[in-house]
Amino acid sequence: MSNEIVTMLGVGATLLASGGTFALFLFRLFARLEDKVDGLARDHQALAREFSEFRGEVRARLSDLPAGSAAR
Repeated sequence: MSNEIVTMLGVGATLLASGGTFALFLFRLFARLEDKVDGLARDHQALAREFSEFRGEVRARLSDLPAGSAAR
């Protein structure tokens, strides 16, 4: 084989190997990002639940006040 062919094969193999490494890096990066997004979604659901409970408590306390008693 000529030197040019051997060089081209070497360059091609290097590009394939580095492309695979880059793809693996991207896969791991996206997997970590997906885990973080899932964590944020769980946090959001927990906060929404807490806020809903708080809103219910405030409404219950406001409904217990006598009519026409405004805070001054």
